[in-house]
Amino acid sequence: MSKKQDTGRGKYLLKNTAIFAIGNFGTKLISFVLVPLYTYALTAQEYGTVDLIAAIAFIAAPLLSLNIAEAVMRFSLDEDADQAQILSVGVGVCGVAIVVAALSLLIMWSIPAISEYAFHTYLYIVSSMASQIFLYNLRGREMLLQYSVGNILNTFLAASLNVVFLVVCDWGIKGYLLAYILAYTVTTVYALLQKPVRADFRQFSLNKKLAGEMIKYSVVLVPTALMWWIMSSLDKVMLSFMSGLAVAGLYAVSYKLPTIASTISTIFNQAWSYSAIREEDSTDRDDYSNTIYNGVVAVSLLVGAGLLLILRDFMKIYVAGEYYSAWEYTPPLIVGTVFLSIGTFVATPYTVHKDSLGYLKSGMMGAGTNVALNFALIPFFGAVGAAIATCISYVVTYIYRMADTRKYVKLNIMHGNHIAGFALLVISAVTVYLEGILSRLLPLAALIEILILFRKVWGGLLNGLLKKIKGRKKNALE
Repeated sequence: MSKKQDTGRGKYLLKNTAIFAIGNFGTKLISFVLVPLYTYALTAQEYGTVDLIAAIAFIAAPLLSLNIAEAVMRFSLDEDADQAQILSVGVGVCGVAIVVAALSLLIMWSIPAISEYAFHTYLYIVSSMASQIFLYNLRGREMLLQYSVGNILNTFLAASLNVVFLVVCDWGIKGYLLAYILAYTVTTVYALLQKPVRADFRQFSLNKKLAGEMIKYSVVLVPTALMWWIMSSLDKVMLSFMSGLAVAGLYAVSYKLPTIASTISTIFNQAWSYSAIREEDSTDRDDYSNTIYNGVVAVSLLVGAGLLLILRDFMKIYVAGEYYSAWEYTPPLIVGTVFLSIGTFVATPYTVHKDSLGYLKSGMMGAGTNVALNFALIPFFGAVGAAIATCISYVVTYIYRMADTRKYVKLNIMHGNHIAGFALLVISAVTVYLEGILSRLLPLAALIEILILFRKVWGGLLNGLLKKIKGRKKNALE
């Protein structure tokens, strides 16, 4: 690999990472900032209700649409992709799903906790489903800037409308749901109005062979989505029924800080998936992948350790007093999110090779672990037990993926620094529960040790940044 080629692959990855950062970090930041508003405008029980509805929608959308958005994105990345036909399949499946989704109203009316909001939940599900399909279409076309703008538009509208509906109008849960319904609808229209999308939409034509191939790819991801829902959301549903909506509301808030870690990884992993497809036939694929993997582990551990260090003090100012105790559930979730982030990177070869079964099998491993541990731990430890169950399920998924994806790419899984870093992260999570100065000093010591362990990574990043700055200055002078 020549230096020029190496620079080119680095620029491609950096460019895509920056574009995804614009959309993802901006949206997550707005969502993160909105949490104090929710904790002041909604009681813990009301927050538990909206989080339960969100959890239901999270799995209902891919189930009803056969997860066709994933196929729209992946098939659009192929060099010989017929974008009009791919979009037609996505829209066709979405249309059928919207009709079928009406039947879900009967189920939602039978659930006491959400029966009052059944119709709003239906609109929430179908609007989110439609916006995802059209946004993933933009992503598959590599219209990444438009995709990011769509995400920002969606979150900005949801945030603005939530302020109006919750604070000004005082509409409570219905106002919260209506804000997202309108935001998803406008985002769908935005994506549809993009010139190439609009042109292809007018050429609606279902290719049965292509539809079969796309559905065959995506339908395997439906149980995969279910497995991930079990790992990320089943604990909330179980807490709602076993410990009450108020506890579930607190637990939902405890997820917000770990979201920072998952957001950073999501940004990079989305960009890396494009690079991984390009790198599949490169001669130094494994070496390059290991270099990137080492950086992912380093950054994930650093972010996780940093969040654990500030956790207790941050929660005092971040949420209303009624929600402060939510910090107790957060340490295991932060540790789990670190392994989720790294495991998502490890799973990239599944996307490259269209290996839907790989996603399914790894998801089944994690989901099975999560269900068993939730039943075993929640009755004795409540929300803390749910958090531990989620953490362990992410670790199990990571380990399975590391072993399974070696048929595609060989990553260095026994790196001494990685093992030491994982141990330090767990120690830091445990010591956060201590009282007094030790609850701050020990996590700080763990953070410093992680910085030292991965000093070569930080040096490489700093060196690359300095070279980029020098290059810009040189170009400016010329």
